[in-house]
Amino acid sequence: MRARHSETTAVLPPLYARWMDALLEESVPPETRATCDDCAMCAPEGATEPETLYFSPRTKCCTYQPRLANYLVGRALEDEDFAFSAGRATLEQRIDAGVGVTPLGLGAPAKFGLLYQHGSAGFGRAESLRCPHYIEEAGGRCGIWRNRNAVCATWFCKHERGAVGLAFWTRVRDLFLAVEGDLAVWCVVESDLDEEARSAVFEGRPRMPGERESLSAADLDGRADPRMGRKLWGNWLGRERKFYRECARRVASLSWEDVLRICGPMVAARAGATRHAFAALLGEETPQRLIPGPLAIFSTGGGGVRVTGYSAYDPLDLAPEFLEVLPYFDGRPTAQARRAIRRDLGVRVEERLVRKLADFEILVAPDRGAG
Repeated sequence: MRARHSETTAVLPPLYARWMDALLEESVPPETRATCDDCAMCAPEGATEPETLYFSPRTKCCTYQPRLANYLVGRALEDEDFAFSAGRATLEQRIDAGVGVTPLGLGAPAKFGLLYQHGSAGFGRAESLRCPHYIEEAGGRCGIWRNRNAVCATWFCKHERGAVGLAFWTRVRDLFLAVEGDLAVWCVVESDLDEEARSAVFEGRPRMPGERESLSAADLDGRADPRMGRKLWGNWLGRERKFYRECARRVASLSWEDVLRICGPMVAARAGATRHAFAALLGEETPQRLIPGPLAIFSTGGGGVRVTGYSAYDPLDLAPEFLEVLPYFDGRPTAQARRAIRRDLGVRVEERLVRKLADFEILVAPDRGAG
């Protein structure tokens, strides 16, 4: 087992980092290429590529309005660090507006959900989709960073290990989305919310806060429905902040074993999938046979080539000679392909480079196909 260290805390919010350390029994390597303060997706000075390849510096990737479980709202409200005072103010504004404010947490406005679903081209660019907790005055930082939700905590534009990293973080996201849903419900059940309000919260099929089957006039206008607010909050109406803080205190002391005990079987299943993906993330084996994957190849303007495999957000810049090497990976054993490249081209292709090309799905296993 590798030595324990504190890297997970730098990758995940503190509460989730503690639970993840208990689940994996070692810390998660950071995604150092996905930088937030100096956004890796904003166009560098002198860039000649189309603007559509980059995010706007006024939005970065924060074109998403998070659904925050009740205990996350409470933790952010309890965070007295001055650096997050502006973030607390944005939470207060959401609570005061009353849109999507339920005992389960804060939901994104229904109208935003419609725009987000049908406006994928605006991701990273459309200011109308920008997160309400994006603090522009602080250089575009997240105002609730230490208590962001599962989606915000696990989305990276670039990964150290390409598709392998993406697969791992997708499993982590699925896990904590399930945890957030189950713990939000548990917090309500453990509270003294009156029975009529509790029934209103849970009536119909289970939903996250703010979800609607259709949009009402209030939804379209971005207004809260006072009657619904009274129905959902019951004896806690007007004391929503205190309710969220109590949820935070209830969850704060939970160990990972407690979380598994409280949550349903989906969390246990996703925990197992996360452990499996983590083993792959730490693995260093080179695939035995490879072929070129579906690629997009561009000129860098400096004599090299930019190759996109698993994600348009995460290309690799390679020497142009790379294109001569690709055909040698035709499904034969990888070691044979490397020897043939050295014999025919006089180029030594290191095993770690082959592994990186496989991680980024520039090369893929033959059963994945090339089309």
